[in-house]
Amino acid sequence: MGRFVKNPILTQGSSVEIPSVATADRPAGANGKIIFNTTTSTYQVYNGSQWYNVSEASREKTLTVDKFQGDGSTTVFGGGKGNTLDGSTMATLSVVPTDATDMVIFVGGVYQIPTTNYTYSGGEITFGSPIPTNDGVSNGHIVTVIHNVHKLGE
Repeated sequence: MGRFVKNPILTQGSSVEIPSVATADRPAGANGKIIFNTTTSTYQVYNGSQWYNVSEASREKTLTVDKFQGDGSTTVFGGGKGNTLDGSTMATLSVVPTDATDMVIFVGGVYQIPTTNYTYSGGEITFGSPIPTNDGVSNGHIVTVIHNVHKLGE
């Protein structure tokens, strides 16, 4: 007697339980077997000669977003310079990038090209000209900094 189900039907809200095992306890490989490896936090499938990672929960990436506002005179944001959206605190970056390519920046929804539209050094983003004053309605002059984009391809 086996534990096989013939013609299973999955309905909305149902799920399939994948066997969870440690690396040392993986079963003998047979083409197409699928497991969740609890040692590496990965789904694995046996491809005929070895266990192959299909996904890795440990490689999940998180994007971090900082938003600042222009005041018509400020060119530097971060490191305590520039203003947050509500103007109550000085701007600091929540993630410290290693260089200008570690982040994606938009001003009023328009992409800013690293080293062309801005530079980055020592926790500060410097624009070539002041960011216009935020009118509080259109968000047209909001500086949006998206961090960790470079990790998406890892």
